[in-house]
Amino acid sequence: MQQAREFASLRHTLLPFAIMATLASGACKGGPAHEDPVDAGIPDAFIPDAAIAPALFNPRDDLADDVLAEQALALMGYEADPTESTCEECHGLTRQRMRYWRAITDTSISTCFTDLDLFTEAAAKTAIDCMREEPTVPSSAYHTEAVGIFATGAHLEWFDFAFKRAYGDDYQDKYDTFKMRVGMPQGESPPFTQEQFDIVANWFTRGVPALDAELPEDSVPTECLPGVSAAVASHVTEMATTGWRAVNEQNNLLMFGCADAATSFDCLSTYPAAGDETFSRGWNVNVANQQLRVLRENGYRSNFWTRSSADGRFVANGAQSGGASSRIVDLLRDVSIPGSAFYDPAFFPDNSGFMFQQNQAYLCDQSLLVSEPEEIDYESEANCSATENVGLYQQLGRALDSSDYWAIDGQFVSDNGGRQPQSSDPRASFSEGSELRLTPLIHTGLAYEDLDTIAVTTPYEGDAVLSSTAKMVISRLRGPEAKQLGFVMREVQSTPIDNGYQVELEEVARYCFSGGKPDFSFDDRWLVVHHYIGDGDAVDLGFTGPSDPGFEEYADRGASNIYLIDTLSGAVTRITHMQPGQYALFPHFRSDGWLYFMVRTLGEGTEHIVASDAALRLEATP
Repeated sequence: MQQAREFASLRHTLLPFAIMATLASGACKGGPAHEDPVDAGIPDAFIPDAAIAPALFNPRDDLADDVLAEQALALMGYEADPTESTCEECHGLTRQRMRYWRAITDTSISTCFTDLDLFTEAAAKTAIDCMREEPTVPSSAYHTEAVGIFATGAHLEWFDFAFKRAYGDDYQDKYDTFKMRVGMPQGESPPFTQEQFDIVANWFTRGVPALDAELPEDSVPTECLPGVSAAVASHVTEMATTGWRAVNEQNNLLMFGCADAATSFDCLSTYPAAGDETFSRGWNVNVANQQLRVLRENGYRSNFWTRSSADGRFVANGAQSGGASSRIVDLLRDVSIPGSAFYDPAFFPDNSGFMFQQNQAYLCDQSLLVSEPEEIDYESEANCSATENVGLYQQLGRALDSSDYWAIDGQFVSDNGGRQPQSSDPRASFSEGSELRLTPLIHTGLAYEDLDTIAVTTPYEGDAVLSSTAKMVISRLRGPEAKQLGFVMREVQSTPIDNGYQVELEEVARYCFSGGKPDFSFDDRWLVVHHYIGDGDAVDLGFTGPSDPGFEEYADRGASNIYLIDTLSGAVTRITHMQPGQYALFPHFRSDGWLYFMVRTLGEGTEHIVASDAALRLEATP
């Protein structure tokens, strides 16, 4: 709503981009016009004259979100007479499809439609060229994906004005080409009137509110449509100065290995670099100037995932050897602390506490680790407490605007790679009734106490991870045959109520990449994930294909690499080049942007803790 009103205040809300290219070419109209259309009621400020462009679409603040959603979906063909030509013929009107169109529309608003006044010929040509497959090539074909939901208004006044302003009296042929290439709907469906287009455009610019109430649950997904909404950019911008990375820096949290460092790049410089003469393991880097630092060789075999404290000093995981079944490595003292928990470590982002799972979850103050214990049993320590409300595979966060801590758990698929050859990512066998469970926690000064757990249904999603600020959650998405299609990111909207919170999760992005359980950076700019090498990775690793003789050892012994996903763009960057039989696993961030991961090598009883500054390097790249 706020986004739509901001555009309207500029006199033209321009929401481009919609129905993307993959959708075949954009939104289809569908169904008959509303029987009783509401007068657009264009205010005087929107009345165009010869010198300015008409409004791309007119605001409909008179329509509540649910009414707007119902009318927009009806216009696109939802529950229309089957004899009518509708969008449904080309594109399934599913929740995922609507959110995808919303995401690409948000993107187009920030690229092609930043200037809707078009006061000059140059401004008009810039806007038009932005709608091409190659914006810098004037002869490049027009691209529906770059126009967004506004492709359904390609025949209306604003676009006609844009071409006329750009090309003068000779504009018609060019404009006709644009409409033929981009305009939606294609085929026999009649185009939207301005009033109908106003309805659809307003709904998408508001962020498709009331979508879940108007459309039924999607069936098992069969495709992943990538898209990042404007909400992500807004959130990441805010977190750059208010997230836990910034807060911890403001609070002078001393990062491990950085005491004498002039910049973050100089941290951990006393540790050997993977691949150099002092520690040659063949872990080739794939990011310019990236440093891979080997922090420790562990003399035990870890079990399931690894997580670290916000300052990077403590590194915890389950263990398969020794009398206790978990370990917390203190890198400062170069010792591992045995503990009687099983697995699934997690740390709070303010460096205040941590959690481990046994037959229940144990929460402890981090002061326990600083006191240099020889062993932890989680029962006798005064600064540890137990809760039965937080299930396995949990992750932790802390709200920035309150004292509340959060834990999240739900359906999961175990992942303990690097023990046997493996050439595919964990299955995504999450059910239609899969839920994300969020548990608020408070610290009483003596121990952590949990409030009522909130369960939110997220069909076919699991392995959920909470961001450090508890404002975002990401999960793996199931596809056919329980194979992963990608990752779904949602914004956590929490409202305090008696003894807890009411929570809603709004989808804001999809990243169509397969991998294990991911982790957020402390400013939510990055996701990091490990991915097991399969036939589809052969070319990326420098081979001609999976039948290349050089790839045979990967097929026999398997391997896994670490990847960064830019939450703003969805771009994926591989940051390691592990050799056959070497498994880079369980990556996660510490507060300053360095990330840690484990390396397991087939046939070896030792493992390595490795650090990378790849995210920092990518941030510094123009």
